[in-house]
Amino acid sequence: MKLTCLAFAAVWCAFAADCPQVDLDRFHELDKKAQVEFRHGEYAQSAEDFRQAACLAPDDLRSYYTLYGAAIGALAAGNLSSAIERLKQADQLRPDYPLPLAMLVKVSLQSPDPDQVKEFLRLASERFPRAAKLHAEFVKDLLHQNRLDLALAEVLRFEQTGVQDPESALTLAVIENNAGAFGDACRHAQAIEQQSELPAAARASGATVAGLAYENLNQYPEAIEHFKRAIELAPEREDPYLYLARVYGKKHNFPAMVDILEQARKQITGSVKIEVALGAGLVAVERYAEAVQMLTEVLRNSPDLLDAYPNLAEAYRNTGEPKLATDTMRKLAQRKPDYPMIHLVIARSISQEDPVDSAGVLQELDLAEKAAPDDYDVYYLRGKVYLGMSRFTEAIANLLRAIELRPTDSSAHYQLGLAYNKSGQRALAAQQFEAVKYLENQ
Repeated sequence: MKLTCLAFAAVWCAFAADCPQVDLDRFHELDKKAQVEFRHGEYAQSAEDFRQAACLAPDDLRSYYTLYGAAIGALAAGNLSSAIERLKQADQLRPDYPLPLAMLVKVSLQSPDPDQVKEFLRLASERFPRAAKLHAEFVKDLLHQNRLDLALAEVLRFEQTGVQDPESALTLAVIENNAGAFGDACRHAQAIEQQSELPAAARASGATVAGLAYENLNQYPEAIEHFKRAIELAPEREDPYLYLARVYGKKHNFPAMVDILEQARKQITGSVKIEVALGAGLVAVERYAEAVQMLTEVLRNSPDLLDAYPNLAEAYRNTGEPKLATDTMRKLAQRKPDYPMIHLVIARSISQEDPVDSAGVLQELDLAEKAAPDDYDVYYLRGKVYLGMSRFTEAIANLLRAIELRPTDSSAHYQLGLAYNKSGQRALAAQQFEAVKYLENQ
């Protein structure tokens, strides 16, 4: 350690000899610029600006800012341990100044050791318990890395400083909602929504978070009320419209879902998210031709929007175009081969074509079985296909497997009864039809 310090001192002396005279205005300008660049992850530029700031700084600050430049330069080069060591040295030089600890927290969040950041947070809480801005910045960094437990602790520390800051109160509500403390999230978010002196955008954010918390509590009327309030306060934002449409969908109020999304589309032109959601809503209210037109246009311009494909396929099926539905799902499979049960969906789509390509259905079901070996629908559909091909032995084997996986589903018993009947096994067929009557009565 001593040798490291001596080596650094020698480098700093050589560096300082080449520096111009002190220029406080330019020094402060570079200092601020370098800190902003650091927070934005522009490490190479930040390191260079810190080095220039060190040149223009008063003599008692030059070594301090040279350490900053060296630390961020090491970070830019991917040397995390060296960056942390230099920032520790800067913290030792000025233990009354919070910036080194703030930088250490941000840097240590990139460490493979998930607990390293805790020590720097502990030191900050001990030495700067009343530094509201510092703890607010910690919250943002921790949220960005999805460290919700530590972020919540920092929000509570911020609250203990006594500073009334709506942004931090909203952050607390977001964390509480993500952590499952929905009641607390409602309380904090509604407090922001109700502050008439705040800007409309801030109040809209509060209303939105309150709506999300109520939605998570399955209190849909309250969620709807807050999402509507968010839309009134900030009609240019797309999220409240989408969240409100989602709640209407959960309540199976599809006409209201479509109404709010059509309102959103008029208010926010060119929002692909709104158009995809509206396309799904149009399918739900059986306005299939409009859905086809909208979703086709969406996918023409944005073919990577995977959620649009199943709804477009559904719209095609309901307009008597099963082949186009199949083609649509094949395009989805090409873009995302691991899309959930994509081959089962394609198999179902092929089975609705006229004439049915039975071999194509079976091929897709084989692929679906590899992805989900114990899926009831794979065996049920395969049994139906074999039954349609008069391959009764294979049909019976697959339908028995389907019943084994889902014994209370009367559909598989009925198909098995048909298979037994057509293969001449009348007594077994009668047993299955009796099972169908029993299950339907239950």
